Amino acid sequence: MKDADHRGLVRKSKRAMGFIRRASEGELPEAITGPNSLPVDLKALGFKPIGLVTPDGYRFGRDVEKDDVDALGYSSFVRTDVLRVARTIAFNPLQFGQRHLNEIRYGMDLSGVTPDATTGEIVFDEPDLPIDDEYQLIVVADDGPAANNWIMGRGYGAVKLANADEEAWGQSVIQNALTFDVFTDDELGTPVRHYLGGTGAKASADILGYASAGA
Repeated sequence: MKDADHRGLVRKSKRAMGFIRRASEGELPEAITGPNSLPVDLKALGFKPIGLVTPDGYRFGRDVEKDDVDALGYSSFVRTDVLRVARTIAFNPLQFGQRHLNEIRYGMDLSGVTPDATTGEIVFDEPDLPIDDEYQLIVVADDGPAANNWIMGRGYGAVKLANADEEAWGQSVIQNALTFDVFTDDELGTPVRHYLGGTGAKASADILGYASAGA
């Protein structure tokens, strides 16, 4: 019984960082850690950081729709089948005005917009209908000291903005929560890629139930 519980597997997301790029810019990385179990440089792969978000962080929704079968004489279902799983990602950015986030919010291409040479002012016109572009999104979180560091990640090969909450200009900080729908990535054939690495995960492979690295 003493080996049934493992206190070291209780994880927190002490820090979490989101990175995004257009889905057309490549495939999801095979791994998010490199030599010495350190995180790879996602910015070097063309991903742009989402930056600061509110303390509730990144929320991964998974809404399962089932078909339940009743039978005469039974008070519980005799069969259930999963029909679909609607997945979403939601977060609330705090950094205001970044070009790549504005392109997502408003569904437009801002690559040709430049600051005024004299005043530095940025001006763009929001389109009537947004461009439904798809993006790749990776969220990376870590927990623990360097010697027992856990790097947790989720990669989404195809997401699209589903909703942007109202934006209030008042006494509080300006924020605009974003929710994305998740689709099955054509290259992966799956909607989500899960990553679990770092020095902690490497040392605990047997406890996690996986074969030891190099075995």
